[in-house]
Order: sequence, then structure tokens, then C-alpha cells
Amino acid sequence: MKNIALLKNLVAPLFAGLFTLPIAAAPLIDLYEALVPVADQSDAARERALKVGLEKVLIKVTGDSQVLLNTQLDGATAEARRYVTAYSYTGYRDPLTASTEGAATRAGMAINIRYSELSIDQLVRRHQLQIWPAERPLLLAWIVVDDPAAGKQFVTGEQLPNADAALSQLMSDRGVPLLRPMFDLSDSQMLSEEQAWAFDQARLTAVADRYDVDSWLILRAYRSATGQWRGAWLLNVEGEDSLHSLTTDSLPKLIAGMVTAAADKLASRYAYVPQDVARELVIQLDNINDYRAYREVTGFIESLEPVRTLAVDYVDADRVGLRVSVEGEAALLLGMLRRDSRITERLSDRPEHYRFSWRQP
Repeated sequence: MKNIALLKNLVAPLFAGLFTLPIAAAPLIDLYEALVPVADQSDAARERALKVGLEKVLIKVTGDSQVLLNTQLDGATAEARRYVTAYSYTGYRDPLTASTEGAATRAGMAINIRYSELSIDQLVRRHQLQIWPAERPLLLAWIVVDDPAAGKQFVTGEQLPNADAALSQLMSDRGVPLLRPMFDLSDSQMLSEEQAWAFDQARLTAVADRYDVDSWLILRAYRSATGQWRGAWLLNVEGEDSLHSLTTDSLPKLIAGMVTAAADKLASRYAYVPQDVARELVIQLDNINDYRAYREVTGFIESLEPVRTLAVDYVDADRVGLRVSVEGEAALLLGMLRRDSRITERLSDRPEHYRFSWRQP
């Protein structure tokens, strides 16, 4: 919303003196692993699960829920076993199968499948599919449900645990690093259930600032007199809003619809399509005072997925210039650098040259 910055400035003084949190780090997400419920350990059930797991991994790696509509992938999914490196069975309770909130989920079984990172990456590049880098920003998320008896309440592990577990599983399936609010005293002072239900953006953004995240998501849901679940959800990515509504026959399905669309939206912002010709840019790094700092910062930049090659262009006192060859738009790599807590951007007086300062631990 255009007025969000103004509203944020007006509300900020209300929260002065409240506790702040350390900068949140995105959890490591294994993009090449999938958990698939199975009825038994038969060969037929396992082969079906290997195919489903590969499909889930392709969606997670690309960030595109529609990627399987690409008929070029039919051969790969039909021979999913070729991409498997390991699998094991585990006990499992599927929160998406609960008929009503509060109902006990049935004990079952799932197969945990590991796929070859190299083979999947080759498949994605061969068919020029988009890649959503594993370095993904944290997403702060709330769900608030209006219950006829209990009133409006946040979904937590204690309140509405099936819905809470469904959100965690669905986000994990899409490879989205999910951050849940602590719902502590500071959170409650900054955002009530009523304010969350009203999509009070100034307060939602203030909480996001407390957790030091650039993106947040909120769903409000209620069950109508006809038994249908109705909801509206708001996704805010770096200050840009996306508002949607949906109706389904269960709360988990409502959450699933939101997660699918929200993850696609996030991926569309941060993903890139591999190109045959890479783009080169020069990055100057200040405060590189010793070899340890040099190794840490170059190792970090080299590890970022869009980076093809990295070479030293110049060294001047505590400044190091790097020539970095990247796939996709330069903005993708620059966004990754700007989100890292160890890096601060500085003004640069030359085009296609970007200047940052490295803060050593």
C-alpha cells in the first residue's frame, strides 16, 4: 500500500522501548529431499512415492507449482528411481488429513526420499526451467481464525495444532523458510487478534521489523454457516502487497491454497532462468583487513547459486574488487548480498560497480 511508510512512521513511536530480537537466520532447507505418505512398504507403493517425491522436489527447486505441466518432464517423472540416492521409512501423522480441527490425526507411515542434487540440477538446466536459489528469505506468517465459540485466535502449536502443523508441512514442501511469531508479551502489545484480522499493516510491519524480515504473510479464516471455510490472505514482499481470497471445504485446504499461491509469488520475485551467457559485474568489498576475512567473504559469494565464476580484479589497502559472473539478473545476486547481516551497501560512483562493507564476526 502506498501509505504504508507513512503509517509505519506514525505507529513506530507506540512501540519504542519494546524488546527487539537478534537478526533471524534462515533455516537450512533441503531442496532435494521429500517426505511422501505411503499406505505400506510394498514395491508398488514405493514406486508411486518415488514419482510423487520427484515431483515435489521439482516444484521446490523451481518454485513453480505448475512446472509439472511441462511435458518435457514426463520422461523424468516416469523414471523417478534414476534420480534417487537414498530412502527410508518413518512413522508419520499427516495433518492435512484431519477432518476437523482438534481431531486426532491417524498414525501412518511415510517414506523419506533423497534425490541427487547434481541430476536434478542438470534436468532443470537442460529444460531451461527457472531456479529459485536455496538462499531464500525468511517469511514471517500468521493465521488468525474466527471461531464462533472461542472468538478470534491465532493458530499456534497449542491452539489449533492441526492447522499449525499443516502450515509448517506445506511451507517445508515448497522450500519456504517459515518464521513463526513468538506470541510473547512484546508481540501481544504490538499486534492483537483483532488487529491481525483487520490486516492492520502498520502493526504487522512493526512486528516484521522486530523479527528483521522483509516478507510476511497473514491469513484470516472462518467457517461459514454452510460449512465452507472462507479466507483472505495478504502477502507483503519487501513492501509490495498482494491480497487474495479463497473458499474450500476445510481449513488445511485453505492453508494449502494460500501456501501454493504465496510460494509461487515469492519465487517469481527471486527465481531466475539459467542463461548460456552470464553477466559480469564488479563488486568492491571494504573492511577486508586480513586473509581470514578475504576467504570468508569470497567463499560466501562463491556459494551463492547465481554465481558462475569469481575473480579478484584489484586489491587496494582494505578494499578488494571482485569480478563476478552471474546467471540471471544482477538484482538477484545484489538482493542476496543486501539481505546478509554481515554486509552493508555503500555508495558507488561507477556504473556496474557495487560497493559493500564486510562486517567480520
